[in-house]
Amino acid sequence: MKKYIFAALAVLMTYGLTSCDDGRIPEKAVSFKQGRVVKLTGDLTGLRNWPDQYSVALAGFDGTDEYAVISKAISKSTEGTTNVVLSGITDKVTTVHLCILDRLRREVMSFKDIDLQQTSDTIYMEVGNVDVSMFNAIQQSYFNTTCANCHGASNRAAAGLYLTEGMSYDAMVGKPSAKVEGINLVEPGDAANSLLHIVLHEETVEGISMTHRDLVSERNEQNILPLIDSWIANGAKKD
Repeated sequence: MKKYIFAALAVLMTYGLTSCDDGRIPEKAVSFKQGRVVKLTGDLTGLRNWPDQYSVALAGFDGTDEYAVISKAISKSTEGTTNVVLSGITDKVTTVHLCILDRLRREVMSFKDIDLQQTSDTIYMEVGNVDVSMFNAIQQSYFNTTCANCHGASNRAAAGLYLTEGMSYDAMVGKPSAKVEGINLVEPGDAANSLLHIVLHEETVEGISMTHRDLVSERNEQNILPLIDSWIANGAKKD
């Protein structure tokens, strides 16, 4: 009788070992957090002339610095009606911007932004008509906020130079300086020999009474001045 019991136990142990060692790993339930999604819709113009060191992008920021946590570049071939989806946005991201990024994913300037305090997993960002050209980026981020204070915003334009929106391009590009002989305010393709570049980089410029260099902040130094030089070097185009 004992030998039958031992035989039965041996059979059971063999079956048990075989079933436990069949090479399969038990499946575990894994949960993946997809994150939030921002869907941008709008009519974007001015994408095609951006040089490779910059990108027009939909980017998420955490509010602590100017580097994007997550971003999606918008194709230069896109023109007009645009739909862009930025997915996988973690809780770390507090705002999403339609903006310009440099190669380090540092924000140069922002055209539109949206706060992500919303609890919805899918957030719609409708921006309407936006000119995202290099020149408009400079106009919005520097001429409007800094230069126009003396050059036209109060109906008075120092040296007769209007840098207000709608007037600045025609007033500068290919136009001779009224103060410094023999130089254009903006010489397309040649930043170093454009007075706009010179007054923003030099402490003193002969013929110019005001020190414009004092108007250059640390952020301007890192972001806006390279953008202005790049715009001039790439032909100082309007769109």
